[in-house]
Amino acid sequence: MKPIDLSEYFKTIKQNSKFEATLAKRGGYVTFGNTSGKSFTLGLDSVISIVKDILANLDKFKNNSNYDEKKWRDLSAANFKDSAANAMATVQTKPLFTTISKLICWSNNYDVSKYSDNKINLNKESLKKTIHELELLAELYTPKQKPIDEINTTETSAIVVSEKDLKQFAFSAFKFLLNQFGSNEILKNTIEKNSQINETEYVGLKMKPYFGSGNLIGSFDQEQTRESLSSGNQNTQRFFPENLNLQDYPYSYFSTQWGDVDNGNLSFNNFKNFVADFSKGSFEAKKQDDKYSLFQKTKLNRNILQKIYYGAPGTGKSHKIENILKNYLDDEKERITFHPEYDYSCFVGGYRPTSEVNEENGKLEITYKFVPQVFTNIYVKAWKNQSKDYFLAIEEINRGNCAEIFGDLFQLLDRKSDYSISPSKELKEHLELLLVGTKGIEGGKMRLPSNLHILASMNTSDQSLFPMDSAFKRRWDWEYIPINDKEFNDDATETSEATKNNSYDYIVKIDDNLSFKWIDFIINVNKKITFNRNLGSDKCIGNYFIKPDNIEISLDEFINKAIFYLWIDVFKDEDESIFSLIERNISYENFFPINSNGKDNLIKLLSPKILNIEITDKRKKNENTEEPIE
Repeated sequence: MKPIDLSEYFKTIKQNSKFEATLAKRGGYVTFGNTSGKSFTLGLDSVISIVKDILANLDKFKNNSNYDEKKWRDLSAANFKDSAANAMATVQTKPLFTTISKLICWSNNYDVSKYSDNKINLNKESLKKTIHELELLAELYTPKQKPIDEINTTETSAIVVSEKDLKQFAFSAFKFLLNQFGSNEILKNTIEKNSQINETEYVGLKMKPYFGSGNLIGSFDQEQTRESLSSGNQNTQRFFPENLNLQDYPYSYFSTQWGDVDNGNLSFNNFKNFVADFSKGSFEAKKQDDKYSLFQKTKLNRNILQKIYYGAPGTGKSHKIENILKNYLDDEKERITFHPEYDYSCFVGGYRPTSEVNEENGKLEITYKFVPQVFTNIYVKAWKNQSKDYFLAIEEINRGNCAEIFGDLFQLLDRKSDYSISPSKELKEHLELLLVGTKGIEGGKMRLPSNLHILASMNTSDQSLFPMDSAFKRRWDWEYIPINDKEFNDDATETSEATKNNSYDYIVKIDDNLSFKWIDFIINVNKKITFNRNLGSDKCIGNYFIKPDNIEISLDEFINKAIFYLWIDVFKDEDESIFSLIERNISYENFFPINSNGKDNLIKLLSPKILNIEITDKRKKNENTEEPIE
């Protein structure tokens, strides 16, 4: 018999319980409360892990079906492998006990009227049934979608360069690609060869995979003229006279020796192949009728993205945003960071003093003009190019005063309504100049285009000076980025395997011989933080709180970042902290000098009595393998 809807079951059983439990409408989380009205959340995976651990250790649990707080706290701490579940069972033992009991009752269709907050069914078959039903429920919340740039997209193409003459097309298209990708990227596979035109020596730049032995670009020692770039009896022009002014080649000129022949070095077919390979398919060169054209292909995302990624510091929120933005050109995205001094004029624009030469008297004068800022610039781009996606990424959104920064614009964030606002006079005049014939300022009103996406990150540990109000919050989608204590990330899809959790391999080097695993440190210190009723998971340390250049974190970096954060931002106002267990009146200054005091106090902090983190000694490893200690 299939269980009834879990949300309904929780509502029904509430009349027989002092402890509330609910199933989140989105995301696969169970929220439960204590008798003081405080709420706590566990993911379904953590809940399933609890039931599996009870089943695996049933010989220890089976005689404890009646609630005894000390026994259940000790059993949970010793046997629950999931770190979040283990932490919750230690500080919210009874609420978690009742929630697991309710889930067992739900899975096995037990009569609600017989439920008790002080009893739990530990029958082996009942536990198996519970695991099965919870697995099915969790599957409903498991993402099955493709990567973000493949979700509900429509491919479009737009002509960015078009010329009737092949050599002029090659020159214009090459300049466009230089502007898009930069000279270092485009020229990284070129070969230099000494060459000569007339009696002037120059360095020829070749791209042999595409253009064979032909000189694509000529690099000279000084500025050239049309005459100096021509040769032969008929004074044939060999290079365009416009200086490309490349970063490593200040006097560089593009070849004119192009021909529409299949076997030529500088041919249209070769240029077409170069464009397709270099741009990875985002650009395409075509010959249509009597014109050569460069097309830019884009995938337009039909899902409007407006999301805040939140979590503890170092969980990878910015990395999540970067993964979305990496496939878009620099011109299609803007990144900013909010801070307490950031305001509307920094975000949207305002009058600024500018210096201009008076045409009548030739004197330099100070005038005030409306100067657009990041939001206005990306807003204009999105309206002018509605066949492309544009992204505005806001880091640390909760560190700024969002009400002041967004002003009336926050009304536009409600994408499900056809909201429009009347901008200020100066902004309206600016938009009317740039957005003629678009809906971006139609009727003097602003409205957000569907191809403009806004992403943001938020550290939950930051005690914001300017809390977000509920009207602002509800206009965003939210995604929690958890701390991962496993070797692989939870990002597998139908078409790809889970990626490696790189932080799993990070090592903190105490000295040349002693080291410990970063993942062990964050797991154990986060337990201490979560167990503390005054702190909670918002203050935890994320996987990438420290990002070493390789996998090794130096002692200096660890003391100055991790220990400093724990001292100043986490345990500063706590009478009983992990630091007071080292020494009663210890201060942060006692970790200096780092290589002596810092090392000694860190080893004490890692000891079994405090954080219980295993320290690896390279010398002992060498002894075990009968290798000499260096």
